[in-house]
Amino acid sequence: MKSPAKQCLLDPAPIWLIKQCSDIVSLVIAAIRCNASFDQVTLPHCCKKAIIRPHLKKPNLDLNDVASYRPISNRSFLSKVVEKVVDVRLSDHMNRHHLLPVFQSAYRPHHSTETALARIINDIILVVDDGRVGALTLLDLSAAFNTVDHSVLTNVMRKRFGVSGKALGWVDEYMRDRSQAVRVNSNESASSPVRY
Repeated sequence: MKSPAKQCLLDPAPIWLIKQCSDIVSLVIAAIRCNASFDQVTLPHCCKKAIIRPHLKKPNLDLNDVASYRPISNRSFLSKVVEKVVDVRLSDHMNRHHLLPVFQSAYRPHHSTETALARIINDIILVVDDGRVGALTLLDLSAAFNTVDHSVLTNVMRKRFGVSGKALGWVDEYMRDRSQAVRVNSNESASSPVRY
């Protein structure tokens, strides 16, 4: 019910209808789409496709310049539900076993860019107050997650986060055979594989 009612062309039914019937449909989604997927280490192909829609970054940008657009990936509602279940379970595992770096702000509850910035400013103030010289090096990893090799990610999940067995197999299955197509107005490109 907390999911936004955003519709995707890949959805077989309107999200408002699914949410309206959630008392019945949620049990089916949990049993068939989530639990069976995890138990059988499979993910239906319909959950592995995305439709990319270009959205203008700012209204005053050149409409004819490709760089003026941000690609927005639209996936089916059921795909997002399964991903949310995995996110909750994996986050719980990482928090329970203290697997994230202490000062990591991304992808953690009660942490954000603001908490990271507050920490950095505090550290700089402490150094300056102590009469020392402080230096800050910044590295912008723009679209870093768009370039991660799936086998590298699976290896990190296994070695660093202790994901194994069916859970690791499911992560590998999730990343295998993914595809995307670009849609502009009523025109859609052919599907292409997503390798990273």
